[in-house]
Order: sequence, then structure tokens, then C-alpha cells
Amino acid sequence: MSDQRPIIGHIRFSYYGLTDTRLQPDEEDKALERLYNETRIARRFHLFERLTLPSLMAQTDQDFRIIVMSSEIMPDAFKERLWLVASRLPQATVVFSRTRRSIYAYQRHMEDALGPDRSGTAVHFRLDDDDALAASFIARLRHASQGMPPRMHFSFPKGVLLFPMSATGNEGASIMVNHYLTALGLAWISDADFLRPPFAMMHQKLWMQWPVLSDPGFPAYIRAMHFDNDTRFRQNGFLKQHRANRFGPSADKHAAEVEAALTAGFPFIDRQRLDAMIGELASIKTLADLPPAD
Repeated sequence: MSDQRPIIGHIRFSYYGLTDTRLQPDEEDKALERLYNETRIARRFHLFERLTLPSLMAQTDQDFRIIVMSSEIMPDAFKERLWLVASRLPQATVVFSRTRRSIYAYQRHMEDALGPDRSGTAVHFRLDDDDALAASFIARLRHASQGMPPRMHFSFPKGVLLFPMSATGNEGASIMVNHYLTALGLAWISDADFLRPPFAMMHQKLWMQWPVLSDPGFPAYIRAMHFDNDTRFRQNGFLKQHRANRFGPSADKHAAEVEAALTAGFPFIDRQRLDAMIGELASIKTLADLPPAD
């Protein structure tokens, strides 16, 4: 008999506050200016609308909820588009928070997931606004979490990495990767005594404090690395080996692996369309470069 814990996913969409990204509030609000730069936002919407939302709409298990967290300070034109595109997913709720501390922004939502008397438990997962999950993700997470206690964490390390072919070019490529304790799709079980917010954790060190169940048995995600990533750190250094592998002697093998993974788990996209997204991003400068939101 399966338990009936709710599953809630958390997506931050250009939230201006203290989380685990490098875009932290500062006295001169330079981070705010960069966060709501129209080119950055337009490119973010492109990935959100072409990767993130389609992957959630394609879930084989549709019994989940999504909280899309942003900030009250977001410009109105961006708010309006976010409302419109998020409405494509019936399970989504958009929140524009006034607080700049993610702990407080998520507090009520973490508590509400436990039921009216706050005595239940809930399964939570996190996802960035430019990434995607496999169509079986919710179903696999539900199965993995059956009977597990609060504080148990779940990691799905295998996925597809989308990245620029070079540091200066606008062509994209993709390759299979295994990143243990990746933030993509990272999940955990909460109760009243464990209300950890989704974007205030050092995910790579979770194993030092909490039990972790890892399922590397299927390609669980698509991670989009591009030159507008908020958590980018020496991106070209990170991608050097992936580029060498992808275009080395086993190039055809790597391409075939990605094609197989997308066919099996991501019915809304194929490898050619995925790789083309890097070039599409380069051509997007304003919201006017995007299709209508409604």
C-alpha cells in the first residue's frame, strides 16, 4: 500500500534574495540590475518555456504541485509573462515574495505541505528555471520515497548536459553525465521538525549530515549550461573535459547515448532541437524576441 504524501517541486525564477547562487543582494543593487536585465530574463524565459515547463507537463504521474518563486520587486512586464506561461501547468503556483531571505519566502509553503494541523510529511524537490526533468521523474520519486522517514534525501545523478561547443561560439552540444548529489531534482522528506527550504542547502555535502538514497538507474534531468547561468564558476574550465569527450574518438557514441536518453525520457525534445537551444539563446535580446505568452 502506497502512502499519500504530497510531492511539491520548487522552482526559483529570478528570485532576488539570499539563496545558493552568486546573485546575492548588495548595497548598490548591482545584482538586482543584472538579475532583471531584459536579455538575461528573455533567455531565461526561453529555457523555462521550452525545457522546464514541457518536462513537467510530460510527467507520467501528474499528482504533484509546483511553487514558482520570484520577487515582488520583479518588473511588471516580467511578472505578467511569468503568470501567463506558468498557467500552462495546472499544478503551478507563482509567488512574488517581498522578503530577500529565501528561508522566510518558503516557510509558509513548507508548513502548508504538512496539512492543516502540520502533523503530516511531504516530499519536496528543487529545480532551476532553465533545466528539465525526465517524464518518469515524479513516478520514480514517489516510488523511492515510499515508507521513508523525514530527513531522507534523494539524488538522481544521471542526466544530459547541454553546453556551448566553445567559449565564444553559439553552437550547442550535449553529453551524458553523472554528477552525484547534483542539485537537479534533489529531493527530501520534510516534517514539522525538518522544514529546510529548497535553496538554502549545500547539496554536495548533504551526505555528511543526512541519509541519502541515490538512483543512477535512469537519465533524470537535462542541465542547461550557458553563459547566463547564475551559479557559473569558471564555466569553461568545468566544460573542458566534457568538450574533449564529446568531440573525441567516441563522438558518435556520445551523440547516440543522448539521443537514446531523450527518446526514452524526454518526449518533448530530440538531440538536434536541444543542441540548437544554445544558438537560439544568442539570438534573443528582449522579450519581443519570444513568441506570445498566451
